[in-house]
Amino acid sequence: MVLGSKKIKNISSLDTEIGNLEFVVPDLVIDELARISKANNKKKVQYLMH
Repeated sequence: MVLGSKKIKNISSLDTEIGNLEFVVPDLVIDELARISKANNKKKVQYLMH
């Protein structure tokens, strides 16, 4: 398992060289993104982010 924060360049060649990649996103992150996406204005989003 590798945690990464940098953009992967040439992902197609990476797939060819090392095989299929699977990205796992924790449920906590998915829930937070869903909650933020339900906000209907910027002020609400800023409030949710703090």
